[in-house]
Amino acid sequence: MADDPPISTTVQETVTVDTGADKEQLGNLNEDFKDFWAEQDSKTDLEKEPAGAPAAPGTGAAQETSAKSIDSKPPEVKPGEFEKPKASYSDEEIGKMELPPNARPELQEHFKKIKELWINDRAQAKAESERVKALETQLAEARQNSLSPEMKADYEHAVSVRRRFDFVSDPEFVKEFHAPVYRQYEKILEETFQGLPDKQAARAWVDHMKQNYRPEQLNEDYWLAKVIHKIPNELARERVKGSVNELIKLQENRQEEISRRTQDKDSFDSWQTERTQKTAEKIQSDIMAEIGVQEKRIKEVLPVDVNTAKTPEERVAMEAHNERFTKLNKFFTDTVQDLSKNGPRAWVRAAVEATRTQIMNDQIINLEKELKDIKAERDQFKAELDKITGARRRLINTTGTPTGAQKKEAPSLKQGLDLNNSFKNFWDEQDRTT
Repeated sequence: MADDPPISTTVQETVTVDTGADKEQLGNLNEDFKDFWAEQDSKTDLEKEPAGAPAAPGTGAAQETSAKSIDSKPPEVKPGEFEKPKASYSDEEIGKMELPPNARPELQEHFKKIKELWINDRAQAKAESERVKALETQLAEARQNSLSPEMKADYEHAVSVRRRFDFVSDPEFVKEFHAPVYRQYEKILEETFQGLPDKQAARAWVDHMKQNYRPEQLNEDYWLAKVIHKIPNELARERVKGSVNELIKLQENRQEEISRRTQDKDSFDSWQTERTQKTAEKIQSDIMAEIGVQEKRIKEVLPVDVNTAKTPEERVAMEAHNERFTKLNKFFTDTVQDLSKNGPRAWVRAAVEATRTQIMNDQIINLEKELKDIKAERDQFKAELDKITGARRRLINTTGTPTGAQKKEAPSLKQGLDLNNSFKNFWDEQDRTT
């Protein structure tokens, strides 16, 4: 121990502790609390007793008062005398909290921001609490309804089978992958029939294979041993062998497509999205193609170019025509959208509208027929009126027309007879002409 160096009793005057605070922030804090520390320092100076000052003499009232003020203890606080802080405050109560009126404006602003942050934190905490409660409820329900490993495996298998069934039943898949396999299968059977010597037995074999077997049930060994080997002609054998190889290739492509599209949920969902897009594109294409065909039936109502009008009246007529087309086109597009969105109910509405149109069309045909008959009667009446006008003209030429200066006299019996004779001669002439 004698060799140990002596313990130093020297204390450094300054100890620096790195708090990581910014100098600018420290400067602002010192400025904000400058008045506070000055007030505290003044209080400390007043409470300090001057060094070496003697006690005041005497035991009068002044001395008693001084002693009492110095030796007096703070009053005891009884339990419950002051209001305890609340466990929680509402947003309204937090908003009403304020600093003393004489607080600096900077402190007032900082306190206002603190209240806003407090309210926001409370809202976030409340939302997070509700989310956690909802997750706990879902977790509890999931635990109650959880599947056993065996049930889960059965469910996944059933879902996989359903995906495969939906995919292989799609018309596009059948057309692109399934139908070529069966066409190739029938081609092999016909080529085998051509290569076998006994045509009657070969035809019976071909019909039996078509009715009772599918290409999926026949493997390469069957085709080699039971079919190709039976064909005596070498060229026919090679032809059938090439067709069998093509069949096997088509089957492999079909199986690869099934696996690619149904191996998991994401692949199947991707295929469904593609199918929906293709279906929508096909529907749109079919609609536009049919519109091009049907427009030929309604040429008279299609829009016209108003800029080709030669007169103001013609332009007004064209604008009215286009306005009518706009209304009709809106009715057409609304009907198509109704059919697309609302399914069977919209089909019924469209069928009823078509039926009503047919009824109105029949009525129009009947009205046109009646109009034609009326026009014929009109023409007949007009012809008879022309005959009467001609007879009157002949009568005037025969009897003469009285002038305005002559005195009008009452028609005599003789004039009536002359009128009857004139009409008789006229109708006789018309009958001979007819």
